[in-house]
Amino acid sequence: MIVTVTTVVVLVIGILSLVLALYGGYISLAITDGVTGANEAQQTSEQYYYLLGMIGIIVLLARLLNVPIFFWMLQSLVPYCPGAMCSYGVINVGAPYSIIALVLKLLLPFIYGFWIIFELANRREPFLPFIGRLARSFVLVLLPLVLIDSAADILLVASVQPIYAPCCSSVYDVDPPFSPSALLGPQFGLLIVLLTVVVSITMIFVQWSEKKHRVLPYITLILSLAAALLYLITVHDTLAPLVLGLASHHCPYCLFQEFPDTALFAGMFWVGVASAGWRSILEIVWRREQLDELHITSLTGFLLKLSSIALLFSMVSLVSHILVAIS
Repeated sequence: MIVTVTTVVVLVIGILSLVLALYGGYISLAITDGVTGANEAQQTSEQYYYLLGMIGIIVLLARLLNVPIFFWMLQSLVPYCPGAMCSYGVINVGAPYSIIALVLKLLLPFIYGFWIIFELANRREPFLPFIGRLARSFVLVLLPLVLIDSAADILLVASVQPIYAPCCSSVYDVDPPFSPSALLGPQFGLLIVLLTVVVSITMIFVQWSEKKHRVLPYITLILSLAAALLYLITVHDTLAPLVLGLASHHCPYCLFQEFPDTALFAGMFWVGVASAGWRSILEIVWRREQLDELHITSLTGFLLKLSSIALLFSMVSLVSHILVAIS
């Protein structure tokens, strides 16, 4: 184990998350047992629910805060791993725990964030209609995910040693690199960039038009998935080699290390896509349950603005970097 400020912080967050999540699971079981009981049991469940909400928000916010700290930790460990030129070397040294933790950091925050959004929306309803479902989802879905996520962090921190790490070029500079532009020509890579921008901007306009047609939230979800996939391809295929000035080097870790603002706007893009997904799913559920959408208007309005601003700024950053690199 390499002891640094970031490894200690990640370790502490992981341990505290485990402890609080287990206690939240216990509270969830008490809620699910009392929801279908007598009036007194239902009142007790409602009281437990507010405690669960507080625990859930603390645990999930801690896991969300842990995401940027995790990537910061990877970067801070680069000097301790001989041969490593970027975070890829640390991931190589910490495999397989690092790979598991990395994938979870990209996927699980969407689930964490949605539970928080759904819980906040449920509190805006007079009769708290989703108490049982939120409690069950915490113990059946969130608790196992938090346990796996936290355990992966703890095992990663404990397993990283100052040993030789292969350079990222051994993976990202293969001939030809795994990228559409390398296989089909550089013009195809620029076409993917254009599609990424068009899909993202279209998603902004569709979100602001959703009140006109009830099918539009489903279109937003489809566009969110398409935009996320296109952005991942764009970063690897075009943005990294162009901005780094190395035509055959497609390493996103080097890109984020040399140009930290690209990492910031990549995170902003994730927030934009996730916010759009959270809001669309929330509105779809409220309509299916025939609940009054006025109760969640402030929440969905905030998510709409957050998504639009985050997507717009991330696309401006993407286009600006590519134009500067080309010129």
